[in-house]
Amino acid sequence: MAQEKFVCEPIIIDPSSVFLAPLAQGAPGCPRRFTWRGQEHNVTAILETGKQLRAHDSQETYVRSHSFRIRTDTNFEMVLRCDRQVRGNPWRVFTVRQIDG
Repeated sequence: MAQEKFVCEPIIIDPSSVFLAPLAQGAPGCPRRFTWRGQEHNVTAILETGKQLRAHDSQETYVRSHSFRIRTDTNFEMVLRCDRQVRGNPWRVFTVRQIDG
């Protein structure tokens, strides 16, 4: 298996492929289809989900971003991240690794 690489590049999500249930709790749903570097990728598995918190001086916590470790039909394992502080398109491929098909 190849080593995981940091890329932090924007993706274009297919809005019709977003899983809607998490939206009810104020979290983004992982897109099931997106385009990265001109190639369409379909999510075949969500391996892990997470959120990154921004610390404050108060006891309140603020979710800065949500992440999804996924596997695609194009033989990649990626971490997709939705950053709540980014204006415009908040979705990025954060890390990527080629996997054996």
